[in-house]
Amino acid sequence: MPIAELFGQQEAVKKLDGELLSGTLSHAYMIWGPAGSDRWRLAMALALAANCTGREGADASREGLWYCGECSNCTKLLAGVHPDFAVVRPDGKVIKIDQIREMQSRIALRPGEARLKTWVIDDAHTMNEESQNCLLKVLEEPPGHALIMLLLDEPGALLPTISSRCHSIRLGSVDRESLVEWGRRELGMSAERAAVLAAVSSGLRGKMERLARDADYFKVRNAIISRARSVMWCGDGGLALTTSEKLLDMLKRSSGGARGAARAGIADEASGDAIDGAAAEGAADGAAGALDGDIAGWQSGEDDDASETAAISTPEGACEVLAVYMRDVLAKSLGGGPDVLINIDLADEISADAERGRPEQFRRWAEKCMSTAEALAANANARLALDDLMLDLALLLT
Repeated sequence: MPIAELFGQQEAVKKLDGELLSGTLSHAYMIWGPAGSDRWRLAMALALAANCTGREGADASREGLWYCGECSNCTKLLAGVHPDFAVVRPDGKVIKIDQIREMQSRIALRPGEARLKTWVIDDAHTMNEESQNCLLKVLEEPPGHALIMLLLDEPGALLPTISSRCHSIRLGSVDRESLVEWGRRELGMSAERAAVLAAVSSGLRGKMERLARDADYFKVRNAIISRARSVMWCGDGGLALTTSEKLLDMLKRSSGGARGAARAGIADEASGDAIDGAAAEGAADGAAGALDGDIAGWQSGEDDDASETAAISTPEGACEVLAVYMRDVLAKSLGGGPDVLINIDLADEISADAERGRPEQFRRWAEKCMSTAEALAANANARLALDDLMLDLALLLT
């Protein structure tokens, strides 16, 4: 059987399958792309195909990192209980040197059951320099029975000495039209709902799948945007500071995901009630088709376990939401049509705001939102950062 849902990543799959068939599989791969681009599923696909004993004598026409799903290695990998497979994930915000040292000692041992001792370093961009230098020792003299996969946003986050020793596999976005068709076919969505989710997910199939089963994402997103819109051009610094306080309080209460969103009291705050209904339509139906049974037992990865609501229910995430909204307003003010918008379900609000200002202002606001998000990622004070942003929207600060 083929690995579940690697839609739109045929080039990466073909490359890895070719290396596996020709016996030229590398000991280390750097699988990179934005969260939601199916990095985790591709890592699962390679782990399965590389260790499947059922591939021997299988029909040569079978492609796409095929695995049998029935041999001992396949069943244990799919159940997440294989002794020769391990995952390293951030301990807090970073992957620490002790985690890599443990990997270093364990990967040196020969596999007990699988063909390859397989390790996945998830969010590898969170390794600090100490951890990367420790990993470098493994990559410089890799055991012949090892397969190491680093999953990350983009290779520039790693030391050149690390990235140069890994085969690079880049995962990209899928065109919007294809993703809409996939959502209709595989998740049973209406055309309207699929179009909204495909646009908001920016062409990332994994993100679209998560949105399909996240009933509160649009409520939280709309509440964030609604608060920002309430102070744009208002000229009232006091209102801006009050709005900042309310936004931060709402984010704290909604950060628990679906239950948190309900506690935050934002169920009726969406600025586009009719479209919000289409976006959230049938979340349970989407969830039913979101995960194929053959990977349900796997250890959860970034494409299968992350909550989009939780991701935006932080000050940093809220600023990223606002940056995308301002980008849409900028695009509209420059004459862009619906096909260039990301928040297509907020087209009326975007058009109204675009008519009130000039492109230069929207460009600066988009940049301000992103710089605020970056500052928050670097541990800036959340209240001060949001105060500054809301004052900028209210008073058009330079």
